[in-house]
Amino acid sequence: MKENNVVILDDHPIFLEGLKRIINHDSEFIVTDCCKNSRELFFSLSLAPANIALIDCSRPRGDMNIRALVNQLTLNHPRMTIVAMGDCPQQQQLSDTLKPQIKSYFCKSLTPENLITGLRHIWASHCQSEQLLMDDSVDAGHFIKPRLSAKEKLVVEYLHAGLTVSQTALRLSRSVKTISSQKRSAMRKLALNRDSDIFRLKLNEL
Repeated sequence: MKENNVVILDDHPIFLEGLKRIINHDSEFIVTDCCKNSRELFFSLSLAPANIALIDCSRPRGDMNIRALVNQLTLNHPRMTIVAMGDCPQQQQLSDTLKPQIKSYFCKSLTPENLITGLRHIWASHCQSEQLLMDDSVDAGHFIKPRLSAKEKLVVEYLHAGLTVSQTALRLSRSVKTISSQKRSAMRKLALNRDSDIFRLKLNEL
């Protein structure tokens, strides 16, 4: 199986090392570098391009802010998939404002299994998008889905990031029953039959 290169940007050394071990444990991905600031990241990418960049939304003082960083990465590496990481709703909301440049958002509290699952689905979605761009016979209108409510969209985004219904309810300070209802409603509108179909969504088109 071909390995997909992942580069990580985070200024916390313990988190960096743990995340690297989790990803490298999976045969589908390999971490090419761990960077503490944007200067290290751009230097690393100039030497070894990556398929996926995992970027902490919280940038250290004196470093590029996340918006400027994402804009520069998109300009220099347009085919790379950018995934934001964070640990609070404000960072999730910040990530949302940078779509479609940022393809997804991962909570730092994700279990290793959910993290790898999220990476796999993000990469599968990327490959599918690339294929659609090359296929002139595809009718883009066929993929238009009914509009979700703001709450349904947020629930779908958390589920897409790998959180369970219970974890999403905790993050959004809602009941599990409410989140389950919003999940079912969103899946009905999007014509999804299985929970795994959520990971195949292109969030920027919701």
